[in-house]
Amino acid sequence: MNTTVKVIGGICLGAIAGTIAGILIAPASGRDTRRQLKDKTQTLTNEIKSSVNDYVDHLLKGYNKKVDVYAENGKHAIDQVKQSIKV
Repeated sequence: MNTTVKVIGGICLGAIAGTIAGILIAPASGRDTRRQLKDKTQTLTNEIKSSVNDYVDHLLKGYNKKVDVYAENGKHAIDQVKQSIKV
């Protein structure tokens, strides 16, 4: 597993655990606690989605660059074969 993925996962788990502990320990009514927990969960979910989307975009850019390089190398090889056949 990639180090970046491990770091992001650890940060997310730590944030979730800290949020839950803080909400459960804080003195508030059940309704307020549930609302806070729902709001924090939604916020963390959005942050995780954003981080995952950024990471996937990064991976896709790298993949596309490699595909472009391979395609260019293939075109060059085909051109060389065509030139050698013409001679």
